[in-house]
Amino acid sequence: MNDLASIMAQATGAFRGGDFARARDLAQRAALSQPANAQVLQFLGIAQAQSGDPETGFATLKRAIGLAPGDKQLRLNAARAAIDAGLPAEVEALCAPLGQDAAAQQVIAQAAKLTGDVEAAAERLSALAAQHPRDVRILNNYGNALTEVGRADEAVAVLERAAQLDPQQPQVWLNLGRARSIAKHFDAAIEAFDRALALSPQDAELNLELGKSLLRYGFHEQALGRLSEAARGGQRDPQVIVMIGLCYAGMERLPEAERAYRTALTIAPGHASALLNLALQLERENREDEIEALANEARAHGADGPELRYCEALILRRQGNNAQALEIIEANHPEGMDEYAREQLIGQLADRLGDADKAFASFSAMNHEMILTPAGQRHPGTEYTANIQANTAKLTPEWFARWTGSPPPDGRPSPAFLGGFLRSGTTLLDTILMGHEDTEVREEQEMITRLREIAQNLESLPTLPRDRIGMMRAAYFAELRAGGAVAPGKLVIDKFPLMTLRAAYVHRAFPDAKFVFALRHPCDVVLSCFMQNFRVTSAMSSFLTLENGARFYDAAMSHWERAREILPLDVHTVRYEDMVQDLESELRPLIAFLGLEWDDALLNHQKTARDRGYIRTPSYAQVTEKVYTRSSGRWEAYAKHMEPIFPILAPWVEKFGYAPL
Repeated sequence: MNDLASIMAQATGAFRGGDFARARDLAQRAALSQPANAQVLQFLGIAQAQSGDPETGFATLKRAIGLAPGDKQLRLNAARAAIDAGLPAEVEALCAPLGQDAAAQQVIAQAAKLTGDVEAAAERLSALAAQHPRDVRILNNYGNALTEVGRADEAVAVLERAAQLDPQQPQVWLNLGRARSIAKHFDAAIEAFDRALALSPQDAELNLELGKSLLRYGFHEQALGRLSEAARGGQRDPQVIVMIGLCYAGMERLPEAERAYRTALTIAPGHASALLNLALQLERENREDEIEALANEARAHGADGPELRYCEALILRRQGNNAQALEIIEANHPEGMDEYAREQLIGQLADRLGDADKAFASFSAMNHEMILTPAGQRHPGTEYTANIQANTAKLTPEWFARWTGSPPPDGRPSPAFLGGFLRSGTTLLDTILMGHEDTEVREEQEMITRLREIAQNLESLPTLPRDRIGMMRAAYFAELRAGGAVAPGKLVIDKFPLMTLRAAYVHRAFPDAKFVFALRHPCDVVLSCFMQNFRVTSAMSSFLTLENGARFYDAAMSHWERAREILPLDVHTVRYEDMVQDLESELRPLIAFLGLEWDDALLNHQKTARDRGYIRTPSYAQVTEKVYTRSSGRWEAYAKHMEPIFPILAPWVEKFGYAPL
């Protein structure tokens, strides 16, 4: 073997082994002895590009083209090196002599995309796909181009065809998942990502994409697993760490969420999304004093974007400077923030400033954005109401007449149950009651859910055997213990806003239980729910429109009233409007009803709220303030927007003793 052949054989071996620098150096020696050898120069140019110097590689490949202008593969390699070198404008001239060659057209399309002309890229790939309808690589590229130009439904069709032709290509399934997600085919998107991951389970990019989709769905625990795998696989971008934090936040594991955000800020000081989400969590935990320190630290690291402005707006809002906070929020669109959350804050600030029209427009925009989310698409907003109505029809005198048996004695006193409807003042009430030394208040935990799980359905309640009723009580107290020990002698107060829909189950297990019914003007309740950015579930999707929210309220109150007619429930009503006007006068009868001694500490609920830390309900900020009356009668400022639902709510307004609409 002559010297040139020996050198090139060594260079080829190094290249195949991934040692591109050695391949380059060996090819450089060969080129010195054969400066007019186009094949040697082609190898050298590719090795230079692969070893991290695409500019030099491209120049070498152009020299080779001068020696062998008709070499198709040489031109394609030069075109790809031009793209790697950031010179996409050179590509079309290099590929022009190749005419309609499929590989050349794909490279030209890739270059067009890099120059920002995605329409031209899609057009070229469309023609190629028509000429080569079974070429999976072309279909994959064409599908991606369609996604980028906003034609997601067409992209889905093209990529599904590619997946059918070759179902063993993880990249095709990955791109199909992205296209389906953009087209809002959310369940199908998850399926595509799952198929991709099954083909390449350790692939960091695939784990990342699946994790992002699961997070978007609200499947926080599953998303955490995929995103953690992506991070272990090399995806150490701080945004991945932020998404891990969002998973923890969704699971209400707030210390881990905070640790993730701060880790992202350690990796990239001033990172916009980490800054924003940490600020939101601090505000959510009533740690607003720490937001200012966070913002100052971010400025020190050079942060100066809309995320920092948002932090400043949060600080201004807590200081009472709503006008300036609103001005900042309206002028800034933080990239890492969902638009529905931004619209909610605009609405809240406009409401505080008395601009009901702007506030209503923003809350409407918020709910429209929520409808477009995966969860919003999955839940139509009427199913939960229909379920309540079906259950209400089962509560009849004949049904209760068949009621037999009673709970077996177990020596455990019955809890008291606090609820009514969402946004009726239950969080303020439970915070006040936490201030009594003889109470153990549990907020929105799963004890009542366990009662229903054991009983299974309303039809079975009348004839449940005693041991089954005992199982209901045992399951309740087991769930209670899972949330922490209860000191002997303390009254357990189970705050669950929609306990009104579970009254029959509660009465079956705890026939002597006391119910505290929190009442607020129906129009204020429905409007307030419409203004909240609830996590979308079958129930909460009802509040994405005013009409569905009003029908939900009507169904829930009808069920509660029917339960009170049929069952001998021990109920005390606390009217929100009276409570905020004269807190002590409304509290004293309640404390007596619960069998507790009066304690003046109950009136210092602000201290109780600060001491309790994180509050999971939307009232987290309000309960740290003094009792205020601004929310009473709020609906009147929005009356023209609410007129369409007055016929639904008017009977309840009058039944509960409010002035007729």
